[in-house]
Amino acid sequence: MKFPGRMDAEMFLDRHWQKEPLFMPQALQRLRPAVTRNELGWLATLEDVESRLVFTERDGDRVRYRAETGPFEPNYLVGLPKRDWTLLVHDVEKHLPVMRALFKTIPFIPDWRIDDLMVSFAAPGGGVGPHRDNYDVFLCQGIGVRNWHVSSEAVGEDPDASDDLALTVPFAGSAHTVRQGDVLYLPPGVAHWGTAARACITYSIGMRAPQLSDLLAGLPDAERLNPFYTDPDLDVAESRPGFIAPQSVERALRLLNQAEQNRDSVAEALGRYVTQTKEWITPDGASADEAQAVVKSVSQGAKISLHGMARVAWDQRNIYVNGACLPRGKTSSSWLESLCAERGLGRTGPLPVEAVESLVGLLKKGAFDLPENL
Repeated sequence: MKFPGRMDAEMFLDRHWQKEPLFMPQALQRLRPAVTRNELGWLATLEDVESRLVFTERDGDRVRYRAETGPFEPNYLVGLPKRDWTLLVHDVEKHLPVMRALFKTIPFIPDWRIDDLMVSFAAPGGGVGPHRDNYDVFLCQGIGVRNWHVSSEAVGEDPDASDDLALTVPFAGSAHTVRQGDVLYLPPGVAHWGTAARACITYSIGMRAPQLSDLLAGLPDAERLNPFYTDPDLDVAESRPGFIAPQSVERALRLLNQAEQNRDSVAEALGRYVTQTKEWITPDGASADEAQAVVKSVSQGAKISLHGMARVAWDQRNIYVNGACLPRGKTSSSWLESLCAERGLGRTGPLPVEAVESLVGLLKKGAFDLPENL
């Protein structure tokens, strides 16, 4: 990702991350891989894919937004009008793992902080209305043109909005016309409002913002000082593949008002939460026999890949996979970093002896695509 002027990743984190929006013209000169309108429509017909249609309904000066939830029948999608609607598909990188490559455009953000890639296609006039999110997002423009309004000021909720859409009242704010390759970064809580000027596709890299209330269970005398995990002091050095840095645990300790002796419990709660998967896309784990067979094949040079739905992270003590916690033991950080960076094994040499136990545990928790010839 190319920052404006002489800005670099350190300056971006210091000045903008969780602080101020930033419009970055031509930040991604070649946005690849990409999806087409038809591919997005096909995903929206599948049972295990989370998708929505939002219609912009105009009545004179009054504009109202109405949402429908997928999956959708193919003929219904084909028959949509020529304007005033948008199709949104969540977790695209989990269903199309090749799309995960877009996450590499923001290597300065720890990958455990990334939640998903949402892709939207908007017909002219389409959008989801003025709203705000509780998480950071990088809005990467693919084909087409979209007009954005952005406001860091207080903007009230729209009491007349549809029950299935949390919208704000309309606002002016600052305006940006985005074209292919432009990126708009928005911190949590910043109101934004995008409307397609021409049919367009937007790739939204959304962050995972742990709700601190979800980390409280089992923690003595925990208090929430903030509703969400925040890291406005994030440093580039914290970004290693899959690694939950000690600074992250320190922030969680502080935000939960926890004593130092509870550090390990807070670290585990954080690791479990940030690797949780949605129930309907949680991968099945391998049996004991399947796990041993895979370990043998990997030891002999076979390659295996992380499951497209799997989330894996690690810290100084544990490995976290799909919401479960495994003791790290003697497993080296270099092996874990390589696993998370490559999303697979067998690409960087033989399996270290100390990693066998961790590999078995990961297999049993659904971390990997199992070879068909087991």
